[in-house]
This record gives sequence, C-alpha cells and structure tokens, in this order.
Amino acid sequence: MATIGLWGIYTGIRGNDGNVVCDATTGLDEKGVYFVGTDKNTGNLGSKTANITGLAATPTKIDGNNQVVDVSNPPSSPSVAWTANEINYLVKQKILGRKSNGKGGFVDTDDTVECPLIIVSQSPITRKKVYFCFGRGVFNETGHNVQTNTSTAETRSDDNLTYTALSYDKFGDKPYAVFYEEDKSFDKKAMFDMVFPGQTLITASETSEVTGEHKG
Repeated sequence: MATIGLWGIYTGIRGNDGNVVCDATTGLDEKGVYFVGTDKNTGNLGSKTANITGLAATPTKIDGNNQVVDVSNPPSSPSVAWTANEINYLVKQKILGRKSNGKGGFVDTDDTVECPLIIVSQSPITRKKVYFCFGRGVFNETGHNVQTNTSTAETRSDDNLTYTALSYDKFGDKPYAVFYEEDKSFDKKAMFDMVFPGQTLITASETSEVTGEHKG
C-alpha cells in the first residue's frame, strides 16, 4: 500500500534463546524495544529514510511445449538502507556487533548480532500507521563519509546502515510482514510480541501510541 512519511523506527537485540534482550546494558533497553526518536536527551535525532528493497524476487518463467506453462516464484530477500540524522552512539555500536575495548573505543568483531526491526509509516488517506516488520536481521555499516565544513556551511555526515533481513519462523519462515492498524483484526501487542518476543514496551493495558524513547 502507499505510505506517507517516516514516523519512526524500533529495533532491539535478539538473544540466543530467540527472545529480545530486556536489559539496557547487554541489550538496548530494559523493555527489549528501542525507539530511535528525536529527543536529543536520548542521543537520537530521528531518521530520514528507510529504503526497503527486495520484498519480492523476479518470477522465473517455466517453458514447455513451446509455451510458458508455469512460473517459479523465488524467495524474497529484503534489505533496508537506513539513513538517520543521528543514532545513539552506544546503540549503534551494539547493533553493529562492535565490542568496547574498555578505553572509550569500540572494535569490530566476528560476532553476528541479530536485531528485529519495525519501520513505521502512515496511510496517505487515513493517516493510520503502517508497520513494516522484520523479526530477524543483521545491521552493517560499509562507510562513513566525513567532509570538511566550509566558510559558509556546516557539513554533516549521517548515520547510514544497511539491514539484511533473514527468514523468521513467526512469519512462516518468510523474512517480513506488513501490518496496518486500521485492519479490524490489528492487535498492536500481538504484533510487538511477534517481532520482539519477550518485550514489555507494549502491554495489554496500553491503548495509546507509545514511542518508548529511552537512553541507550
């Protein structure tokens, strides 16, 4: 469906047991879900783009008797190019799998950190929220373009991460699911429980939108 704007992005860290890590030290947040908002006190300045590609692969035609007799539908392989004005420094290091050296620095490792991801947009007509959900995936950062300021302008270098989605058992072994809050069967808590198993950000008693802006 068509969407308008980028309302926000949620992420977290999956533990080896399949549940999100509900701890602000070993995970991203004590509730298991981290919202990349715009509150400077959290070290975040919001997101610019979340370009989702690979939601569907190109079907392959199957020929027989000089005609197309069937179509093979290859599995999807989604990825997300995420550009943010700024992601909390510690959160960014954690989701990239970098480890502290105990001296204020973070070092790349061979460990793979799996992260759930929810990208939230809205319907252009109803303004109801649309959720692009990924239960498992890996973030990486391929570069950071540092440029000089000039005599007339300040040059910013954004945070640019790529998210590679993986198959997820709670989505029928598919890598993603799309939810729409105007659907009469929409259940926000069930959605968050599915994407972030073990999370406590969204509870049964909550009926209003919760951003969950916390320090990393």
